[in-house]
Amino acid sequence: MLKFFLKNLSRFFLVALLLLCIWLLVQRNNHHTESGAVLKEFSLSVWLPVQKSIAWLITFPENTLNALRELRTLHQEVERLQLENQSLRLELANHKSLESELSRLQEVLQIKARLPHTAKIARIIAHDPSTWDSSFVVDLGSDDGVQADSPVISEQGLVGRVLEVTPKNSRVLLLTDSGSSVAGIDRRSNVTGIVEGTGRNQLRYAYVNPNEDIQKDDVLVSSGMGGIFPKGYAIGTVVKKTESENGLNTEIQVAPSVDFAALDYIFILPPVDVYQ
Repeated sequence: MLKFFLKNLSRFFLVALLLLCIWLLVQRNNHHTESGAVLKEFSLSVWLPVQKSIAWLITFPENTLNALRELRTLHQEVERLQLENQSLRLELANHKSLESELSRLQEVLQIKARLPHTAKIARIIAHDPSTWDSSFVVDLGSDDGVQADSPVISEQGLVGRVLEVTPKNSRVLLLTDSGSSVAGIDRRSNVTGIVEGTGRNQLRYAYVNPNEDIQKDDVLVSSGMGGIFPKGYAIGTVVKKTESENGLNTEIQVAPSVDFAALDYIFILPPVDVYQ
């Protein structure tokens, strides 16, 4: 549009000059005559649109630049608000995470206060990928008074025992590890045996006579025998009992009481010989 205006500038000038002459003639005529009024009205009807067009063409570039500046400013403001919104979302998520962590710590402290033995609260900080279902590392070590073979529990029951200790950390061996075992007792029938890990998220109740009174859904707890685990902590629930064809052997499958995958905090008890 601007190029068209510049190219035909001389023509616009001549038209404008002609209209100006007509307007001057009208001014000299008798304003009260009918022909003068008509001519004046005609000149105004022709001149005003041309004048508006010329004004629009002159102000168009400036108005366009102003609009582009406003659009750029608006775009920058939108980007700023988007970044601010993202920052607020992250801050809100962190705030909710802290609230959840605080609530969990308060719950853990209440559980600790109800324990019959002095316990140290430890947070799980790492799982060994090669032994994910068998052990994990906690944030307490020998500098905090932790000793090897200390029993480890959660609010759900028996977790395992401390296997290795360094000044700042400790490794806990879970009951599900194939090298773990704990003396247990059926809470209903008082039948004793040994609960062994299988290397999976399952336990086995071994060294039990086939004719002993063991039923599905029976709860097994630690018997206190063996010198490592204290008495009375939940180990698991009997889910299946299978006898061999000759009746000489029996296989008892036990589901752990502890959800090992959901653990975040655990309690490390003193070695058994401290309070026995």
